[in-house]
Amino acid sequence: MVIIREHRSISIIGGLLLLGLTLTTGIAVYDVMHRQIESALGRGLNTVLEGKTYLFEIQIEKGLADTRALAMRPFMIQPIQQLNVQPDNFNALHDLDRNVNSLTQIGFSAAIVYDVHGRVLSQVGHFSDKQTHSLPLTIQNNTFLLWDDQFILRASEDVLDQDGHRIGRITTESFLPYLTRRFSGIRSIGETGEFMLCAPPAPGDSAKEMACLMSQMDGVKFKYLFQATRDELLPINNALTGKSGVMAVKDYRHMQVIAAYAPLEKIGLGMVLKLDEEELLRPAAEQLKFVILYLAGLIAAEILLLNWFVRKLIKSRREAQEAKEKAELFSIELSHKELELRKRLKEITCLYEIRRGMGLDVSIDNVCQNIFEHLIPAMQFPKIATAIIELYGWRYISGKYDHGFICPLRSKIKITDKIAGYHWHKDRNSFCTYLSEIIVNDEVCGQLRLFYSEDKTFPVIEEQKLINAIASDLAGWLERKRLEQALVFVAEEQAHTIGQELHDNLGQRVAAIGYQARALEKKIFVLGKDDLAGVAASIASQAQASVIQIKQLAQGLLPFELEANGLVAALRALASRIASTYKIDCEFVCENEAIINVAITNDNNLALNLYRITQEAANNAIRHGGARSLRIFLNLEEGMLTLSICDDGSGIVEVDKKHEVTQGMGIKIMQYRAKQLGAKLEILTRPEGGTEVRLEMQLI
Repeated sequence: MVIIREHRSISIIGGLLLLGLTLTTGIAVYDVMHRQIESALGRGLNTVLEGKTYLFEIQIEKGLADTRALAMRPFMIQPIQQLNVQPDNFNALHDLDRNVNSLTQIGFSAAIVYDVHGRVLSQVGHFSDKQTHSLPLTIQNNTFLLWDDQFILRASEDVLDQDGHRIGRITTESFLPYLTRRFSGIRSIGETGEFMLCAPPAPGDSAKEMACLMSQMDGVKFKYLFQATRDELLPINNALTGKSGVMAVKDYRHMQVIAAYAPLEKIGLGMVLKLDEEELLRPAAEQLKFVILYLAGLIAAEILLLNWFVRKLIKSRREAQEAKEKAELFSIELSHKELELRKRLKEITCLYEIRRGMGLDVSIDNVCQNIFEHLIPAMQFPKIATAIIELYGWRYISGKYDHGFICPLRSKIKITDKIAGYHWHKDRNSFCTYLSEIIVNDEVCGQLRLFYSEDKTFPVIEEQKLINAIASDLAGWLERKRLEQALVFVAEEQAHTIGQELHDNLGQRVAAIGYQARALEKKIFVLGKDDLAGVAASIASQAQASVIQIKQLAQGLLPFELEANGLVAALRALASRIASTYKIDCEFVCENEAIINVAITNDNNLALNLYRITQEAANNAIRHGGARSLRIFLNLEEGMLTLSICDDGSGIVEVDKKHEVTQGMGIKIMQYRAKQLGAKLEILTRPEGGTEVRLEMQLI
C-alpha cells in the first residue's frame, strides 16, 4: 500500500511538475511567437507606410507647384493687372476667361481668379462642396486636401506683378486619382486594417481635436479625434510631431493594435497604418486550443506527447519563419517598386525642366547646356555618362570622359567628319548606348547620343524613350527658331524690294513729272499766263520735294551706303540724314574705325543687324521720346564691339505709357536681332535724362 501511495504521489508530483514545465514552456513559446509576428508585421507595415508617405508628398507638392507656376504665368498676370485698373475691360476679361477655361485641359478640375479686392474675375469647373471633409496643409495658407469620394487638392496662390505686389489670387482644384486608389486600397492589409491621414489641431484649439481621413474595409470616413486616449498618446500624435516608427498601443476605439506611423513633414500631415492585434494573433489563438489538448494528453503519455509537442513547436517556429520571410520579400518588392517610381519621376522632371528652358529667346548653346544639365542626372549611371549633341556641323559635349573622338576639355567643337546630308552611323562608336536623330523640316540635321564610360552597362528602354523625347523637343524648338528667322528674312527682303521700287521706279516717275511741270511752266510763261505758270511751278516744286522724300524713304529701307561702303559709312550717312530730315542734332562717333571695317568686312548679316538696331533706336527716340539731340557711338576694343545710341528724350518710362504697342514691337525686333548676333542689348535710363540703347558683343 505504501509503495502504491508513493508511486501515486510521485506520479502526481511528476505530473504536476511536468504540467508546470509544459505550461511554462508553452507560455514562453507563445510569447516568442507573439513577438516575432508583431516584429515582422510591424516592419512590413512600416515599409508600406514609407512608400505611401513618399507618394503623398510627391503628388501634393507637384499639384502645389502647378498652381504656383500658373500664378506666375504672364497670360494670367497681364489680364488681372488690366482688370484691376479697368474693371470693364472686355478684351482683358475675354483673354482671362479663355486662359482660365483652358486649365481643365491641363489637369485642373476647377479654378477661380480674384482681383486685388477679392472680386471674382473668372471661374471654370465646379468646386467641391465637401469643405468640412478637408485637411489643412501647413505648407501654405488656404491649401487643403479634400475628400469627396476621391482626393482633391485645393490650392490658393497670390498673383504678384513684376514688382512683387499682390494684384489678385487664384484658387485651383485638381483630382488626385492615384492617391485615391492607394489610400482606398486597404483590403490587402487585412480585415481590420486602417489607413489614417490626419492634420494637426488648429492653433488655439483647446480641445486638441485632429481632422482625420480613415480608410477602412467599409470605405473612407472623416472624423475628428483627440490626440490621446485616457491611457496614452495615439500613434498619429507621434507622426504629427515629426516621429516615425512602429508601436503596439490602444487606439481611439480602445482596441489593441499594431500601428506604423510617419510624418509628412513637407505638407504638415501625419500618417498611420494599423492592424488589430486580435487579427494578428488569431492564427496563434486557434493553435492554442490544440496546444491545451496536447498538454492535457501530455500528462498521460509523457514522452510521446512531449516529442509531439516539440515537433509541433518546431513546426510553429517554421511557420513563423516563413511568415517573416514573406514579409521581408514583400518589403523588398515594395523597395524595388519605389526605386522604379523614383527613376520615372526623375525622368519626367528632367523632360519638364528641359522643355521649360526651350524659349525662343534662348540660344542653341544655352539650350544644349540646359539639356545636359538635366539629362545627365536623370540617367541610371550619371557619374560615368557623357551626352553629345551634333547639330549643324557643331558638336556640343557634356562630360569628363574621352570616348576616343571627343575632347573633354571643350564643350563645343566644329566637326569635320560629318557625312553629306548630316547622316550618322549608329555603330560609329562602340560606347554609344543611346542614339536619336534630330529631324527638322523632314531633314536629319543632327543627333543626340549618350555614352557610358564602361561597357558593363546595358540599355534601358525608358532611357531610350527619354532620349527620343528630348531629341523630338529639340527638333520642334529648332523648327520654331527656323520659322522665326524666316519671318525676319522675309520682312528684310520686302523692305529691300520696296526700297528698290521707290528708288528705281516711283522716284523716277515723280522726277519726270517735276521735269515736265518745269517745261510746262516755261511754255505758259511765254504765252503770258502768269497765273497758270505759277501753278505749274508749284507742281514742279512739290514733285521735287516728293522725290527728296522718296529717296529718304528708299535710303531707310535700302541702305545703299551699307552695301557700298560698309557699316561705318552707313551709320555716318544715317546720322546725317536724321539731322537733315528731322532738324535735330545727330552726332556719329566711331573709334578704331579701321579695325571695325576689317573685323566686319565679310559679315553682311552683322552689319545689317547693327544698322537696323541703330535705325530703330533712333526712330523710337525721335517719334516716341521727342528727342532733340542724338549721339551714335561705335567702338571695337579688345574684341568687344560696343554700339550706343543716346538721346535727350522723355525716357523709357514715359514711352512705355504712351506708345506701349509700337514701342514694345520695336524693342522686340531689336532684341531679336541682338539675340541672333549673340549680343547683349540693354535699354537704360540716363541720369541726365533720356534713354540709352546699348549693345555689346564679343567678336571672334
